[in-house]
Amino acid sequence: MKFFPIPDDIPEVMQHYLRMWNEPDLDKIRVHVDRAVSEDCWWVDPMHAHTGRDALEANVRGFREAYPTAALGLGSNVDSHNQRHRYEWAIYTDDGLLMRGMDVMTVGEDGLINRVDGFFGSLKRHRPKRE
Repeated sequence: MKFFPIPDDIPEVMQHYLRMWNEPDLDKIRVHVDRAVSEDCWWVDPMHAHTGRDALEANVRGFREAYPTAALGLGSNVDSHNQRHRYEWAIYTDDGLLMRGMDVMTVGEDGLINRVDGFFGSLKRHRPKRE
């Protein structure tokens, strides 16, 4: 399994979040979950919607079990303002690209992630017609 380097110029909580998704040892995932997200973090994407650390840990474990060679990395810089961060990501397995997407996450007063809105795929660019 190959991993993407985790940039040291992104918020520390995001570093823990990326480590959570890339942790190969299922018994160590919870350590990263606890360092990344709040107790009542709301996490939603086109396939899942859940609240809380236990549910997120179960989601990550299921992902790691289904795709043991997967590596998730940033596919863009992180754009941030007002405790909100958006970024593109990519997941690769030994067979190549599995999926691309983007997230928007919100960090709470406690410094932990309290919401993640995930989207799959890349946005298509629209060119408005001029009249």
